[in-house]
Amino acid sequence: MLQSVDLGIFLAFLAGLAALVLLGLQAWYDRRDVILSDHRRINSAFSCVRCNVLYVRPRRREEAACPRCGWNNVRLKF
Repeated sequence: MLQSVDLGIFLAFLAGLAALVLLGLQAWYDRRDVILSDHRRINSAFSCVRCNVLYVRPRRREEAACPRCGWNNVRLKF
């Protein structure tokens, strides 16, 4: 036998379900952004003093060669 459900209870259930889905999506996107920002943050930025080129190298490095002229430059510190 089917029981009837009050319309107010049904709408409250749908609103709660929608809120749960939105909170889940927010948590997933926040976690994804943290992972992406960590990946970007571990890169090191360099500025060539010889040819004035800005470039980035992966991982934390203190020195890296310029891709244009080959001059060894130190990491930019902010």
